[in-house]
Parts: sequence; structure tokens; C-alpha cells
Amino acid sequence: MLKMIGMILIIGSFTGMGITQRQQLGGRVRALEAMMTAADLIGSELAFRLTGIPDIIRMLAQDSRAQVALIFGKMKRMIEKDDGLSLTYKWMKAFRQYGTQTGLTPQDVAVLCDMSDFIGKYDAASQKKCLEHSRKRLEHQLEQARSELKSKGTVYRTCCIAAGILLVLVLI
Repeated sequence: MLKMIGMILIIGSFTGMGITQRQQLGGRVRALEAMMTAADLIGSELAFRLTGIPDIIRMLAQDSRAQVALIFGKMKRMIEKDDGLSLTYKWMKAFRQYGTQTGLTPQDVAVLCDMSDFIGKYDAASQKKCLEHSRKRLEHQLEQARSELKSKGTVYRTCCIAAGILLVLVLI
């Protein structure tokens, strides 16, 4: 009886590890999709409504997507502190500190940090053009994330289940 319970626990824990890995890959896809939508909103607000960057960040801080709300919420709080630090610094700090918590990889965070080089610094048309370039880079990251999810997600789950079964067979 104890052997049976042990076997079930081993297989279950390995299965859980595989499913967790797959969910992390899916989380990256969702986070990148959310950031692309945020970049689209920033571009639209800058180009059509000429909204200021602090106001856009306040809007994004209230977003319904947890990934966007977390990062831009922290950024909003940093902006509200009048500490003399630049928007670029606060943008990069927010993404570097909280980007990985949302499921983004360091490469994804680097692309999003690069956006800070032109946000709020140039005229609306130039900012829009730079945002389009950043969006293309994010699309590339998203394509990579989706292909990873498709190829590695199933492999993680299957291999972990197989490893659990193999360990049980070795222990018997």
C-alpha cells in the first residue's frame, strides 16, 4: 500500500513539474501579448490624442491585464515621487525589477527597456515610428515564445511524466 502511494506521489510530482514548465511558457506568451497591446495603446494615445506620457502610464496602471497593471503601476508610483530621476530611468527600473515576475524573459525586458530611449523625448510622429519598430521586435519575441510553447511545452509535460514513471520502475 505504501509503495503504491509512493509511486503515485512520484509520478504526480513529476507531472506537476512538467505542467508548471508548460504554464511558464504560456505565461510568457500572454505577457508579451499584453505588452504589445500596451505599446499599441501608447502609440495611439501619442499619435491621435497627444496624451502626455504620465497620463498614459496612469491609464496603463489601471489596465485589466495583471502584467501591464503591475509594471505600469510601479512606474506610476515612481513617477509620482518627484525625486528628479528621468522617465527613462523609471521606465527601465520598473521593467527590470518586475518584468520577470510577469513572465517575461530578460530579452523581452531588454526590448521593452529600449522603448524608454524615445518615449516622451521626440515629436509624436517620431515616437510613433519608434514604437512601431519596438512592436516589430516584440512580435519577433512573441513568435519565438509561441514556437517554444508549441515545441517545448508538450515535451516538458511528456518527459516529466515519463521520468516519473521511469523513477518508479527503477525504485521497484
